[in-house]
Amino acid sequence: MLPPILLVIDDASIGGGQQHVLTLAERLTARGVKVAVVCEASGYLVDELHRRAIPHHALRQPERPSLRALADATGVIRASGARLVHTHGGTAGFYGRLAARRAGDVRAVHTYHGIHYLHQKSVHKRVLHRAIDRFLLRWTDEVICVAKSDRDLALKEGLALPDHVSVIYNGIEPSRFEPRGAKGRAHDRFIVGTVGRLHEQKGHAHLLEAAALVRRALPQVQFRIIGDGPLRGQLEAQARMHRVDDVVEFLGARDDVPEQLRQFDLFVLPSLWEGLPYVLLEAMAAGVPVVATDVDGVREVIADRAEGVLVPPRNAQALADAVIDLAANGAWRAELGAKGAHIVRERFGLDTMIEQTMGAYARALLPRC
Repeated sequence: MLPPILLVIDDASIGGGQQHVLTLAERLTARGVKVAVVCEASGYLVDELHRRAIPHHALRQPERPSLRALADATGVIRASGARLVHTHGGTAGFYGRLAARRAGDVRAVHTYHGIHYLHQKSVHKRVLHRAIDRFLLRWTDEVICVAKSDRDLALKEGLALPDHVSVIYNGIEPSRFEPRGAKGRAHDRFIVGTVGRLHEQKGHAHLLEAAALVRRALPQVQFRIIGDGPLRGQLEAQARMHRVDDVVEFLGARDDVPEQLRQFDLFVLPSLWEGLPYVLLEAMAAGVPVVATDVDGVREVIADRAEGVLVPPRNAQALADAVIDLAANGAWRAELGAKGAHIVRERFGLDTMIEQTMGAYARALLPRC
């Protein structure tokens, strides 16, 4: 049996990392492991933890390093009695791994949900964050990457050791996203949808540019953008500039994503980079055909033109062409949707993710040399 575990993440808003932590906490608890989650005081994740009666420790984790926050994190670990800390994301990885070291005989596991800082425009930030992660590696017992591309990058950049890094793909419960089946479309428009934070990484600007191209060939198209974030106002202005604001809906953050996915005729993922996005697996599990950018973990999920269509990132024309081609070919859409759902059931199951994560914990707890 595993000892008490703390899962640490800084941000409690809705997102893939938060979904991952919530799923781990829920499934590990069901297997008899004592688990608590450390994150900020309020937000989506905190509400869901309380709803499931999973212990939560509030901790402020400022992006700028804080000795006070580090002391608070150390105190939380000591008070919890945890023997293992599993951190998610850069800020949590900084405080959680340092605090585990300060707390005594506490092991540390860190997950990279994409190594996002290596994609930042600022050379200073890339160099700084890479140096911090290299420093923290000496106090990291196991590193988990959610895609092989991230593992390879982590090894290349000195962020992981070959004998202490593993690839554990994100997993979902496919039954939550069962396809619409043969009931047919309940709308007369061709609905193209996406789900994700309104952040530069997600490539919405290129999707809006593509939308202007698509509507010329497909007047009945409608785009639905689910998610919120710092770029919402800018993206709404861009939709007006491209004169597609009448066919683009910004729906904000939603708690009914499975139901929304079932209304899509086509799912698009225009990201500039990714780890292994949950929403891609969810759309495929729902039987929705997918057009996605050919980046990082995405290409580990989709074989181009067999389980979905891959296009180059930052290429609105290629994205528009793929949408138009699929809109004109219902049989191909059905084939891609069925194959995508099969792939998720076979390769991205939740139980596999949990078992492999528990295996990483067991390795982290082995006696140190």
